[in-house]
Amino acid sequence: MFGGNTKPSTPKKTTLTNRALYIDKNPDGALDHLTHAKSLLSQVYYRQNMYVMSAQYCDAKDLNWYLGPIIALTGFASFCGFLASSALISEDSFKRNFVSLLSGFLGVIATTITSLRNSAKYDVKAEMFRGAAGQYRLLATRLEERMRKHRMSMNNEKWETDKEMRENAIQDFNDFFEGQYRVVLTAQSEMKYFPPVAVVRKWKEEKKLLPSEVDQ
Repeated sequence: MFGGNTKPSTPKKTTLTNRALYIDKNPDGALDHLTHAKSLLSQVYYRQNMYVMSAQYCDAKDLNWYLGPIIALTGFASFCGFLASSALISEDSFKRNFVSLLSGFLGVIATTITSLRNSAKYDVKAEMFRGAAGQYRLLATRLEERMRKHRMSMNNEKWETDKEMRENAIQDFNDFFEGQYRVVLTAQSEMKYFPPVAVVRKWKEEKKLLPSEVDQ
């Protein structure tokens, strides 16, 4: 039983519908390029979500801490200025002087908060994060379209029989994604600001910052 010659087992034939799964399980790693592409797309989704949430976070901080109080104080100071010059308190010099001083004091506070807002730059950061999220969204769209086209070429009848066509398709696919890796590196190098580390860690703990599902 142990001494007899045995024929090496041959892989089971597959149809076009399960060819991708079959190749992916083969030791030759024919679908390594597609696995790396999915990994890149997952990273792009992750950064896109992070920058979208960071833009929303900075917008909320800017509105609640700076822009909202500035609008309220400026409006109330303007009202006090009109009140000081109205006929309601024109005959009472004490009230008129008090309202005028109050108007000036509120204006000073509004100016101080405006200076702090310009220093914090939450509005600038939010706009930058929105722009980065838009760039990553466009990049994700290009990656998804390229992966979809590559899947279609894999479902071609000649994919298993024409080795040269298969190698050229894989090489073109790899070259495309190498270029997209460079785009990601360039986008990251141009980032002047970064999301707060503590906030990003909190998002991760709350499972709010997760990459989108990649099923191409």
